[in-house]
Amino acid sequence: MEKLNIDQLVAELISKIDSGALANEEGKLPSERELLARYPISRYTLRQALDKLSKMGRIYQMQGRGSYIRGRNMSAASYEQGDLGSNEDLTRGEKNIQTVHFTKRIIHSEEALFLPSQKQFSQEQQFIEVKRYRTLDNKPYLIDHSYYIPEIVGDISDTMVLGSMFEALEIEKDLRVGFIDKFIQSDALDAIQADFFHLKEGMPTLTVRDDSYLKNGELLAFSKIFYDYRLATLYMHKKLV
Repeated sequence: MEKLNIDQLVAELISKIDSGALANEEGKLPSERELLARYPISRYTLRQALDKLSKMGRIYQMQGRGSYIRGRNMSAASYEQGDLGSNEDLTRGEKNIQTVHFTKRIIHSEEALFLPSQKQFSQEQQFIEVKRYRTLDNKPYLIDHSYYIPEIVGDISDTMVLGSMFEALEIEKDLRVGFIDKFIQSDALDAIQADFFHLKEGMPTLTVRDDSYLKNGELLAFSKIFYDYRLATLYMHKKLV
């Protein structure tokens, strides 16, 4: 049998992933040894194909544990490999971003207004719900509605909420984000959001959904960030490889 090249193997694996015929119930792909036995390929071709699937956002690789499918519902979302940021990243250190109000409480998963795209929780699972209302140069800019996994982050102090959450988690708890799945969409403002932005209820807001994972693939937090469309700028830094 003629050996597959990298692109042919990528196409074959995507077909199997989409049909549900490749991964197990946990979303884990077969081991390298199993894939090498299944397809007429070299180890180099396999590793290059898996790396390409990772860059495409179809899988993530965990050192010592193998490769897993991610973004099962990405077929309905546009995706581009690169670093996504917003104008608070572009102007960090030049503009003043502040949390002017926040709420924090423990809830059960059934009380959450949204859930991550890939993980299911029991009704008994608890989250730390944090809502932050933030300004950019004293102008209402964004509302950050996040849920953190308490078994991973432990307690969240008011000081952490008032600053950069991920920076505080890294410094204080040695928790480092490995990757973030982002989904961009538009929503309609509810009454509370509209009041903060000084807009009318039902007007559009630019919304970014974040599912944030540690380097070992564990879910750390999931969020919805609602931006005032008049101030927000999103950018994409595309990596050419």
